[in-house]
Amino acid sequence: MVPISECGAQVLSGEVFAGTDWNLPIQLKIKQPGENDIAFKARYRTRPWKGSPYYAYRLGFQQWSLELIHHKLYLQNPPPEIEHFEVSHGYNMAMVSRDLPYRYNPSLFKLGLGIVVGHPEGNVRGKPINPVNSLLGGGYHISGVCFQAAFSPKLKITEHWFIRPEAKLTAAWAQFSLLGGGSAQVPNIAFHTLVGLGYQGEL
Repeated sequence: MVPISECGAQVLSGEVFAGTDWNLPIQLKIKQPGENDIAFKARYRTRPWKGSPYYAYRLGFQQWSLELIHHKLYLQNPPPEIEHFEVSHGYNMAMVSRDLPYRYNPSLFKLGLGIVVGHPEGNVRGKPINPVNSLLGGGYHISGVCFQAAFSPKLKITEHWFIRPEAKLTAAWAQFSLLGGGSAQVPNIAFHTLVGLGYQGEL
């Protein structure tokens, strides 16, 4: 059977994913007015089923796709100055991705670029760090940039429905403004495993 993309049809798809990830230790730096900077190698957990779950969704057209990963960070090794720190309402990564050409499975490999939209929470030196007035409101910040490389085979169920296991590496840099002034620089490198359900159709 000839693939849809080779028949000249315009292919649309939608996918919803659940999963989890593992975060590499990486430096967290917090600046506050009148205080010494806090800088250390932070370790995070994702806790995919605590509060708002870890999830992702993707809308695709031909070899291009729009994707949102609702990533979450919970700091595991806070120093004494940090009572609590997390980015759990989302270290959200919104990306545009493109399939890399591959003869036998055109959507097997993906590369993507995008922005980080985050919602930090916690207390540092006895002071809450959010909410801060922002363009998006609700304590959410357009705060950085992100990249992904993904391996995602598509397993056909029916003519239109499919399952997609996916493994991906993401790298991001984000800086959040803090309530009362200052900032938190929160880069992240993570390896993700997901499973998604998708639907594909033609225009």
